[in-house]
Amino acid sequence: MKKMLLMAVAFLMTTAMNAQNDEKGFSYAAEVGLGSELELGVRAQYNFNKYFALDLPVLKYARDYGTNPFNEITIQAGVRGFSPTFGPDLKAFAALDMGYGNMFKNGGTSSFAIDFTMGFYVWEGLYVGYGYGGMRHHSDHLVRVGYSFTY
Repeated sequence: MKKMLLMAVAFLMTTAMNAQNDEKGFSYAAEVGLGSELELGVRAQYNFNKYFALDLPVLKYARDYGTNPFNEITIQAGVRGFSPTFGPDLKAFAALDMGYGNMFKNGGTSSFAIDFTMGFYVWEGLYVGYGYGGMRHHSDHLVRVGYSFTY
């Protein structure tokens, strides 16, 4: 896990250093994650250029459907990096968000929350990727599908 996070940070830093001043401004996204839980999320994103953005804020609701089901709500902020476009609409991305979450189980547990996503934009704003979300003593692996709206 540490190696994956270090690779994501290195990717984000190198794309930020190579960035140009295109595609600046706000965009918004909605996504669904399916894996060890069902997750619904929305975010506002400020694009500094076509390679680097800030996620401000990221709001997520998740329903863990294991043997002892419970609900989670998180609010986070983070960074997002993009590769150059290859093919008509294809580009890679990686995102790292951190913040605060609450698991509604046995009276509720609040703690630090971290979220890592990497994947591909496959058509206009449509993206698909792998996601890892974790809170203290709990983590989830997901396939995430979302759509980014640019305004």
